[in-house]
Amino acid sequence: MTESSGAATRSVGRPRRTGTAGQDPRQEILDAASRLFVERGYAATTMTEVARAVGLGQSSMYYWFRSKEDLLKALASANRESLEVAERLAGSAVPAAVHLYAVLHADVRQMCGGTLDFYDLERVARAQPETFAEILDDYGRLRAAIEQIIGAGIASGEFAPMDPRLATVACLAQTEGVQHRFRTPTPDTADRPSALGDPSAAARLAARTAVRALLADPAQLADVERRGLAELVED
Repeated sequence: MTESSGAATRSVGRPRRTGTAGQDPRQEILDAASRLFVERGYAATTMTEVARAVGLGQSSMYYWFRSKEDLLKALASANRESLEVAERLAGSAVPAAVHLYAVLHADVRQMCGGTLDFYDLERVARAQPETFAEILDDYGRLRAAIEQIIGAGIASGEFAPMDPRLATVACLAQTEGVQHRFRTPTPDTADRPSALGDPSAAARLAARTAVRALLADPAQLADVERRGLAELVED
């Protein structure tokens, strides 16, 4: 087999058990893993189940992903929206409160629209820090960016005087807690439609609650929200 023919074979992946080849096996695997992680949870999903969902044999599955951790890394790395918003607006003329609202809104929207409960991802990442170094680094950069935004808002008088580090912890607890409840309703409301409705509703709840708690003048919240959402239009 020539080098060029080998490259062509790899581009469409190994044959399925049916003898046909998928159009994009790697993406099919990620889509199947995403569905199963949502339905069954990360811990309960096996590589065999993912392979079966896309009609691949075990050896073909490992051709694309060596482990379930590799699947998780690929899915988690696909969306860095909140960090990108934080870095895009850094150093701009956008007020700190507007900047923070946009970052928190983007963070919850991406977590609710993604594959995993953030708590599941964090648990796996912290248990295997070397494997998930990039994900942990992104989280650290986001946390540092939020702390810097809050510090700037305190200095400008937009936010009430407080410890920026503790305020950052409170903001992240708000966003992560809301996305968890978006995915996992409380037992007493499990038989009713979710109060959050959709990822945008969850994002608005988290961002409004967190930013309002920090504002020196809570009456400014409506204007902050309007401007924060406008900054997200291009995203």
